[in-house]
Amino acid sequence: MALGVGFHARKWEYFASLVSRSKDIAEAAQRRQPRKSDVIIGNSPWIKELFERIDMIAPSEIAVAISGESGTGKELVARTIHNLSKRRNAPFVVVNCAALTESLLEDELFGHVRGAFTDANRDRPGLFSEADGGTLFLDEVGEMSVGLQAKLLRVLQEQEFRRVGADENTKTDIRLITATNRDLQEEVSQGRFREDLYYRINVFPLPLVPLRARPDDIPLLAQHFLMKHRAKVGRNVIGFTPGALEKLSKWAFPGNIRELENRVHQALVLVTDEYVQAQDLVLSPGQQFGEGLIDIARPFRELKREQVDRFERNYTRKLLRAHDGNVAAAARQAGMDRKNLWAMAKRHAVNIDDYRKDKS
Repeated sequence: MALGVGFHARKWEYFASLVSRSKDIAEAAQRRQPRKSDVIIGNSPWIKELFERIDMIAPSEIAVAISGESGTGKELVARTIHNLSKRRNAPFVVVNCAALTESLLEDELFGHVRGAFTDANRDRPGLFSEADGGTLFLDEVGEMSVGLQAKLLRVLQEQEFRRVGADENTKTDIRLITATNRDLQEEVSQGRFREDLYYRINVFPLPLVPLRARPDDIPLLAQHFLMKHRAKVGRNVIGFTPGALEKLSKWAFPGNIRELENRVHQALVLVTDEYVQAQDLVLSPGQQFGEGLIDIARPFRELKREQVDRFERNYTRKLLRAHDGNVAAAARQAGMDRKNLWAMAKRHAVNIDDYRKDKS
């Protein structure tokens, strides 16, 4: 059976409230004429907290370090910060550090002068110059070589750089936002990431939770992607049946939001009705919650991390519920330090206040 009129009315009421809640973001984005995808979708407590943090840090010049699994929307968050900043009318430049070799990445960042090397038949300003006055977003900064890390640190300290083959330095004025799916603290301890650079870029850490930690946002995101892609496939699809939404909400989505968008786009090709049904959703075996299935095609460490994350999140919720949000009592029962319990709750977007009987 298709979703009722009441459900759709509530859905569109929420979209209206989302627009109202994001007024500042929308106004800033209009001035920059951003891409249509520059919208953060969700209604979970974690999304509300994310909006609050973005509102707080965007007007400043502070360096932001976004962390999270692949597909969690790190670039989208970085663009939103830029759209709300005083640099909104200046360039937002994206560099994927994992997509280029060390030499190519250096040339991309710093540029070169004509004749600096073979085939250098013209000057190339580099992305530090392109981003001057705006924001430079270094995606997957953890993939950068140690040698290039040293050069990046110097640019951040001196606010100038030298193009390959140049005799003089070039001044630059950029706001830096970085992103990584690696644990940079672990990379520092293993000697793969410079500690001084880590503290320089990690002034304001902004961790993003995986989609499986906010399943309440899945129906809204799915509807968003349906509206985004239905014209491309020539289908006048209205929404999802309850069975389809239930199927989506039970899936782990290791590829996070990017994978959800892909699955919805795929379903739009297969659908034969005006509503997407459960059988229209092609989801890989071994990714459903609660069935104990294991997809051995995926890396062991990735699967293990998912299982540990899921256990920690569920354990923290049950523990806090049993003690009405009393962190000290919960930590004593768990045999762990209270600070560690606070940190674990924060890491998994568990709001301790939600478990306290007296919230006043």
